[in-house]
Amino acid sequence: MCESNLYSEGGDLLMEDVIFIEVLEDGIRATDILDSQKEFHGKITRIDLDKHRIYIETED
Repeated sequence: MCESNLYSEGGDLLMEDVIFIEVLEDGIRATDILDSQKEFHGKITRIDLDKHRIYIETED
């Protein structure tokens, strides 16, 4: 499986083992391998497929 970890732009780990991201009108919703969901207000800034990392700039 190809899970990724979700990080803030500052490098803080926000969520592990993310398998699905939905872009919302005011942010994103991430779902992990256990089907747990978290919503973040902000935007995706970069995705590193080699290191399985997704970075977001949060507004919180």
